Amino acid sequence: MKAIFLDIDGVIVTPTSLQSNAALGREPEEFRCDRVSLAYLGQLVARTGAKVVLSSSWRGDLDTRDPLLGAIVGNLLHQLEAVGAPLFDVTPSLPGADRSAEIGAWLDEHPSEAYVILDDRARFEERPEVAKGHLVLIENSDGIRQEHFRRALDVLST
Repeated sequence: MKAIFLDIDGVIVTPTSLQSNAALGREPEEFRCDRVSLAYLGQLVARTGAKVVLSSSWRGDLDTRDPLLGAIVGNLLHQLEAVGAPLFDVTPSLPGADRSAEIGAWLDEHPSEAYVILDDRARFEERPEVAKGHLVLIENSDGIRQEHFRRALDVLST
C-alpha cells in the first residue's frame, strides 16, 4: 500500500481559499478548499493508487458531536471524495508527541511500500527518519502546486 499523509491547513485550505470563501459569504459548513490543491491531490491518488491518511489536527474533529463542526468536517470529506481522494484513515493522536511520532506510529501498524507527507510545517523532531525523503513541504501555505505534485509523485514512485 502507498499512503499520502495529509495536513489540511496550508495544504488544501490556503489563505487564498479563505479569502475567496469570505468574499463569497460562504458559511463555514459550505467552505470550499483550494481547488488547485484538491485537483493535484486527486491526480496524485489516481496516478499512484495511494490512500489518504489524515495527519492534520482536523482528525480530532471527525467524531465530534458538535453539529457545526460535524458539518464542516463532512463538507471536507465530501470534497476529498469528489476529487477521488477519499479519506482512508487517520494517524493516532499521541499527547505531547509531534507529527513524526504520530505518522511513525501509524506506519509501525501499517507497513507501506511508499508514502509521502504533505505538510506546510516541518514538525518532525521526535522521529526525523519518518520525514527524511518523504516530506513535501508546502511553502508559504500556498497549497499543493505543480512542483509539490511532481515531488510527491516522485516520492511515491520510488
